[in-house]
Amino acid sequence: MPAWTLGFAQRKVTPEMGVALAGYGLQPKRTAEAVLDDLFARAIVLGDGARKVALCSVDVIGLSADLVQTVRKRVEKEAGIPPERVLLSAVHSHSTPTTSVFRMWGALSTSYVKWVAQAVGDAVVEAAQGARKVELGFGSAEVRGVAKNRVRADGPVDHTLRVLAAREPGAATPCLVAANFGCHPVCMDSHSRFVSADYPGRMLRDLKQAYPAAEPVFFQGCLGDINPERTHGGVDAAQDHGRRLAEAAAGILREMKYDAPAFVDGARVDLDLPLDAERYRSDAEAYLYRGVVPKYHDWIAIGGFMRDWAVEALALSAAGVPPAVRTEAQALRIGETVVVGLPGEIYTLIGDGIRKGLPNSKHVWVVNFSNANVGYICDPRDYPEESYAALMGPKIYGLPPFRPHAWEAAVRAGLDAAGKIL
Repeated sequence: MPAWTLGFAQRKVTPEMGVALAGYGLQPKRTAEAVLDDLFARAIVLGDGARKVALCSVDVIGLSADLVQTVRKRVEKEAGIPPERVLLSAVHSHSTPTTSVFRMWGALSTSYVKWVAQAVGDAVVEAAQGARKVELGFGSAEVRGVAKNRVRADGPVDHTLRVLAAREPGAATPCLVAANFGCHPVCMDSHSRFVSADYPGRMLRDLKQAYPAAEPVFFQGCLGDINPERTHGGVDAAQDHGRRLAEAAAGILREMKYDAPAFVDGARVDLDLPLDAERYRSDAEAYLYRGVVPKYHDWIAIGGFMRDWAVEALALSAAGVPPAVRTEAQALRIGETVVVGLPGEIYTLIGDGIRKGLPNSKHVWVVNFSNANVGYICDPRDYPEESYAALMGPKIYGLPPFRPHAWEAAVRAGLDAAGKIL
């Protein structure tokens, strides 16, 4: 019978002081001044004796597709793991730098991006060289009091914390604990200049204290419409939410059965997200010619943000906006569990749709910010409501808005990728 093998490695990606922190609006002077949590790239490589899959979680707000491509090429060359079995994701804390472009939402440091790419590649390659035999288990629990729907009071919330754990054969405690939960890491104050992984960093710190022999890792779930209950509550809020999740994970571990069958595989498919070229052009014209900004978002029309966006939008419209932006959906199979990776801030209904489409899979993780960052993929109701995610988010990410049915394309692609390995 095949046996599990595990490799783990991490590299620090804490920025130098003075590097811009991203995600809390138009704050060009919001730069790193102190470190609350060190930031890391944490890599897991699991094998079944024939194949290996790699998963890496990085404490930054987002990963660019170029960075992912660079790392995947290196991992394939040096570790022999093909791109379809390498998933890289970002935790998305708003108290970290970015490695992908945000319009005036946190300046990009090219030297930092280069360093992160090197660190992520180093971690994955080193993890691939590790091959200790382990037993693997999966579990889950509902955790209330952490996440809320920030768009609609009656909107869906996935309160499920999902946990993967590994232990050396017969050991009493785990050597690896990986968790998947969906909630924006925005507990820290919006003007804070602390470098921090927010509540995921606090959760991992508490897990390490409870299980000193275990390496803890966090993978972000569907958070596009989800905020913490104590948004912008500061360090105490981050600690409170992190502690709740760590305690819930400990409860799962106490009941964990390390009986997952050893089997891994991976696949990826193209994800074409349809673009609304007409809305892109008409919004740009409305601003430049009549000073019109979509309702609820006039606060963003400062510092030249809308002007710069509108000039760019009209130029690109004249050149011709493609019908869709092409990115990817990825699926990894780890025993009886399916991990679906999607590239951005994914609404809860998409994760729900993928899980409903995989009724025979024992555990389904939907990991956001995987392998690229194309911004929000929304509930279709967001578009007539002119929500921040639907219309302002794309301006920050440098894309035209998606069409309302883009969420269906994300669900289909996630299921198509999973179908290739089931």
